[in-house]
Amino acid sequence: MVKTFRSDKFLFFLFSIFFVTTIGCQENDSRNSKVELIDKKIIYAQNENIIFHGRVDFSNLQAPKIFWPGSGFTLWFKGTSIEVVLDDLDGSNYYNAIIDDDIPNRTVIDCVKGTKSYVISKNLTQGVHKLQLLRRTDGTSPQTIFKGINLSKEGEIMSPQESLPKLKIEFYGDSITSGHGNLDESRENNDDKSTWDNYQSYASIIARELNADLRCISMSGIGIMVSWYPLIMPQVYDRINPNSEFPKNDFNQWQPDIVVVNLLQNDDWLINRLSPIPDTEGRIKHYASFIQSIRDQYQFATIFCTLGNMNITREKSPWPIVVQAAVDSLDDSKLFFTTIPYKNTGGHPTVSEHHQIADILTPFIKSKYNIE
Repeated sequence: MVKTFRSDKFLFFLFSIFFVTTIGCQENDSRNSKVELIDKKIIYAQNENIIFHGRVDFSNLQAPKIFWPGSGFTLWFKGTSIEVVLDDLDGSNYYNAIIDDDIPNRTVIDCVKGTKSYVISKNLTQGVHKLQLLRRTDGTSPQTIFKGINLSKEGEIMSPQESLPKLKIEFYGDSITSGHGNLDESRENNDDKSTWDNYQSYASIIARELNADLRCISMSGIGIMVSWYPLIMPQVYDRINPNSEFPKNDFNQWQPDIVVVNLLQNDDWLINRLSPIPDTEGRIKHYASFIQSIRDQYQFATIFCTLGNMNITREKSPWPIVVQAAVDSLDDSKLFFTTIPYKNTGGHPTVSEHHQIADILTPFIKSKYNIE
């Protein structure tokens, strides 16, 4: 009896020590967690020193929504570490995070569904640094909400160290313009969104070559008359959120100097699904109507229509004739048309083929817009 009693008492003693130790560890972990949070300086998304790019939904200034490829923001900060807080609707988006214009060492953010703080860098030198966050994926993926950044405790956000380029350029396009699969050299898995990078698309390359502020309104699979899904570009071109009719884009808020339209590749593939199938005259009218919609919004812009470099510009393709006729019918002195030769390779254009497109379009744009 006594032995048993002593054993029970001893077990109770051990349990008490374990309980106290466990609670103590939990409290210590909790304190460490709090210290970690205190050691970070939170900068919220509505900070006036953050410069946004692209069409962004600012209906909630604390949680701007990003939809389109090439959209994002630039900011300057002091500090040795930085994190970006994103809330992605379904975890299908990718972003480039570029520190101090160091493109080769950029961080690629593979978004997860929901809110997460993504570490961009933890070992920066003291001094002022630049961060660009740019969306790689296009309007076929849903929204990402930008919630802010976390800096090291001694960090601070700085006023902009550079101004936005004065020249503004906007692209309307499909998967080619988006950069769909451009990192896939095998040309076998173009639908893997980790291989999509709008930063390395011809649109972004041209914008950098011209030193222009870029907006890219593009969706893989979209057309002017028919798409791989119910929406067509004439229904989407004026939206902030491609999947919602509202809010509408305020065209007066941002007026491009140059507009590039590269569409109809999906129309070429899908036109026979329409009933009745538009004849040549009908196709000309549909294309001209869309270009006129762009002109109605941008009275002073120079508009460039183009086709290519996929099989829409193959030999004997009927589409260059359609676009040329549409352009001629509008009788617009600031409207031009050129084609990009058929690449004659499988899949979507690779990065090197995007450079080939840019090598053709950039001098053409410069010559017509009088850029030296």
